[in-house]
Amino acid sequence: MTNKKPIRKDRVLIALLVLVAIILIPILISSGGKKEPTNTVSTPQTSTESDSLPVVSLTPPSDEATTDTSPSTDTTSETPAVSTTTEPTTVSEPADRSGIITHVVASGESLEDIASQMGVTTDELLADNGLVSASEVIAGRTMYAAAGGLVHVIKRGQTLTDISITYGVSVEKIAQENGISDPGKINAGQRIVIPGANTNLWKTVIRLSHGQESRFIWPLEGKVTSPFGWRIHPVFGTKQHHNGIDIDVPEGTIVHAAAPGTVRQIYNDPEGYGTALVLEHADGYLTVYGHLSSVLVSVGQYVEVGQPVAESGNTGVSTGPHLHFEVRHGEFPIDPQRYLPS
Repeated sequence: MTNKKPIRKDRVLIALLVLVAIILIPILISSGGKKEPTNTVSTPQTSTESDSLPVVSLTPPSDEATTDTSPSTDTTSETPAVSTTTEPTTVSEPADRSGIITHVVASGESLEDIASQMGVTTDELLADNGLVSASEVIAGRTMYAAAGGLVHVIKRGQTLTDISITYGVSVEKIAQENGISDPGKINAGQRIVIPGANTNLWKTVIRLSHGQESRFIWPLEGKVTSPFGWRIHPVFGTKQHHNGIDIDVPEGTIVHAAAPGTVRQIYNDPEGYGTALVLEHADGYLTVYGHLSSVLVSVGQYVEVGQPVAESGNTGVSTGPHLHFEVRHGEFPIDPQRYLPS
């Protein structure tokens, strides 16, 4: 008879543990060195270069300039209406608009219909809303008018003194009509009433714009005797670049602002443009008026489109009375006839 030895449980347990270790150790070794991938986001470099317009030179322009550089912008897309250029960027309606009435144009209404309903003339309605033709009266547009005066939109940088000079109405009357207690505190975009003002200024704008929407109006009426571009200088007899256009007019003809803006510079250059005036407009534009006999405005003054700013003359290097007129974008001269109404 064979004696069987009992199976010891502790040995079985040890065997199981060894088996488990044999299975798990390779798995732990193979996975222990791996790490979850980390998503990194790279920060793009920010350029410090600026696309700002070139600095405007304060040096008076010269007929002897030989550079003809036009801005790279497409002029067909940057020619807003005359009425648009006179509107400020931000609009702030006054708290008290007594004296100003409004009318929303209905389909089929004419300029005459609206003027009759609002109790004003058609000329006044055009002036009140900065319109150069009846074709700009479209359904849905809000029209403004005032009895006994004209509606004026205050521009950025414009003062009541500037407005007073433009319309020939005292600051006191304008302030009293509009309930302005402090004439030094007015808001760009605010509509005010100019009591007793007539429509002569806006009639001039309509005439010099030829009733067309344009960035600039003609500074006066006359024949263009020398266009923009290369030419033989009429005095020096050398080939030079003409940075503007010459308009043939008698001495003393009133010169009007081609767009609203600020008087940037008045100077006298006997060897060039003679008595000259520079106006600064929106979007980096300048207009230059040369060979003047007199200037009717002062540096820093804000002038409206069509406002008289000078009288034509024959000063500087000139073969006869005329107006030299330039349009510049920054420091670059541009052919004015690309922007003036045809």
